Amino acid sequence: MSPREPITIRDIVVEWIDSDDQLEELLASRDVSVDYALDTEFIAGQAYFTELSLVQIAWPDRIALIDPYLVSLKPLRPLFEGPAFAILHAAQGDLELLELAVGVRPHHLFDTQVAGQFLGLSTPSLAHLVQKLCGVALDKSHQRTDWTVRPLSDDVRHYAASDVAYLHAMKESLLRDLDSRGRVDWVFAECEVVRTTPAPATDPQEMWWRLTRATGIPAGRQLGAQRLAVLRDARARARNRPASHILTDEALVALASKPPRDVGEIKKIKGCHALPEPFAREVIQLLNDAAHDSPGELRRLPSSGVAPELEPIVNILLAVANQRAIDIEIDAKVLATRRDISDLVSQQPTRLDAAWRADILTNDLRKLLSGEATIAVDATRIVIRS
Repeated sequence: MSPREPITIRDIVVEWIDSDDQLEELLASRDVSVDYALDTEFIAGQAYFTELSLVQIAWPDRIALIDPYLVSLKPLRPLFEGPAFAILHAAQGDLELLELAVGVRPHHLFDTQVAGQFLGLSTPSLAHLVQKLCGVALDKSHQRTDWTVRPLSDDVRHYAASDVAYLHAMKESLLRDLDSRGRVDWVFAECEVVRTTPAPATDPQEMWWRLTRATGIPAGRQLGAQRLAVLRDARARARNRPASHILTDEALVALASKPPRDVGEIKKIKGCHALPEPFAREVIQLLNDAAHDSPGELRRLPSSGVAPELEPIVNILLAVANQRAIDIEIDAKVLATRRDISDLVSQQPTRLDAAWRADILTNDLRKLLSGEATIAVDATRIVIRS
């Protein structure tokens, strides 16, 4: 049922879209060459699959809230494939959900969080940027809203609409600042990386790597942990429940480390007292088989970081990168992370190969590694000398 009373934000009526006809009318009235702002609300952690619960979309003169429970989002595809830019804040999670619902990601992206990082702001929140750029204090009291509830209250709809209402103005303000520093191309290049980076996928056989205290599982029991993690994930997926509701990490590690001999022993393990008996017996059989099978299929835990003898080099180069970030007023995390530096030192593909990073950092790091340059401390700064 549609909310009865309209609400407004920035003198724009916020429309509630809960039918396919309404969405078609909205899109038919829009120019596909005009940038549009996007956001989503979703429920995560309560099921295996993240549940998309609301889509907010705004043009300079129109704001709409789309109910994905009642409306197919497939008609958004021509808009996403058009020449206009989608403006989002911290876009990665939204893009993954929208791709599943629409069938494609927007072909052009401007991420206001990424843009803020190139102006020296450290992973700025939407509320912080809106306050800084627009002088508006967003009400964030509804962050823990249950977005599955219908109808949404006026206050909640206003909160949802505010997440897209200021993105156009923010984009223009950010672009002016970026242009004055010659960084517009850097931002668009990084936004394209965000736009095209696929959702991370974990090989089921490697899920056990992410277990809390996985490194404490005895070597001879790791195959059992690997297989039990696969079983837990399959069971969670089939029931659309969080994996921890099937078996907690703590319980899984305990079972794999010291396999129980019978259901009675399983029931004594913390977190296992309520396991269904058929599942408990399946776990016992799985662990028993793993204990007697060849470990050839085991995906061993990856070594962490670079070789120990290279760690001092990584630390030095990371200090150089952090100094460069301070010098040019850019968020250090967007310029170079420890992982980026480690990959460079280990001669692996790295984000530092991006052209804009090479110009302001990577070329100097490579000179340091080759001995063509040295570093020194000049008062309170690290400097590079050729």
